Amino acid sequence: MPGHPVLVFVLLAFGWSWALELSARALDGTPSDALHLAAKFGPSLAGLAAAWLCGGRAELRALVSRVLRWRVAVGWYAFALFAPLALWMLANSYVVAARSFVDFDLAAFAMFFPLTVKHFALGGGLGEEIGWRGFLQSTLERRHGVVATSAAIGVIWGLWHAPVFLLPTAGRTGGAGLLALFTLLCMAYSLIFARILHGARDSVMIVALMHASTNAAERAVKDGFPNLHGEGLVPLIYGGFVIALGLAALVVQLPSAPQPCSDSSQPQPTSRPS
Repeated sequence: MPGHPVLVFVLLAFGWSWALELSARALDGTPSDALHLAAKFGPSLAGLAAAWLCGGRAELRALVSRVLRWRVAVGWYAFALFAPLALWMLANSYVVAARSFVDFDLAAFAMFFPLTVKHFALGGGLGEEIGWRGFLQSTLERRHGVVATSAAIGVIWGLWHAPVFLLPTAGRTGGAGLLALFTLLCMAYSLIFARILHGARDSVMIVALMHASTNAAERAVKDGFPNLHGEGLVPLIYGGFVIALGLAALVVQLPSAPQPCSDSSQPQPTSRPS
């Protein structure tokens, strides 16, 4: 088993998260909330554990180094933080243009920033990206190119969310169809995040920030423009943008910033096959 890092990772990530999600749905109140929160950390905990089990301390140190790599150009931070918000605003622009008046709640819209911090620390940011982009991307790219690796991670990533779509919540369930569509989006996101990862010197922190801001942006835009609720075409437009950007990421490689002189002790990024 230690010789199969991808299998070890998948078993640990799915086993941890799915077991906690199933347990959470059998409970109510604070215990349920605590289990839901713990389940979000399945991929990252699995990535750290698989790195140690399959590669020892050296692999674990390399993974932690990529996670803590914060010395990248400030433009990457701005892009990771604001690009998802701009994409949701663009998806809503057709509705705004067609209406004579659009209500705007600045306080609700400004919640984008604390929501991003929350999702970064306690959600899809550090809870998932240490596993997806930190461990799994690096492991699979040793034998496969960026595109094949990203597509595979997208499928695994989407299926990891299966309990959300297949288990009833408040009397409703998303169903297999929505899970398939969501997995397609995960594949597109995975291609985008991989290009950003390598452009930002393999900094998992930058991708974790973008993952967090992506989760926060939808809520901030919906709450900031309350009278735009109910426009079912907006998520479809947004999804179309994400898929288009994912397709663009098939061929576009973002340039990597040069290594700072004061950070010369860390390994230089290598070119990745596409």
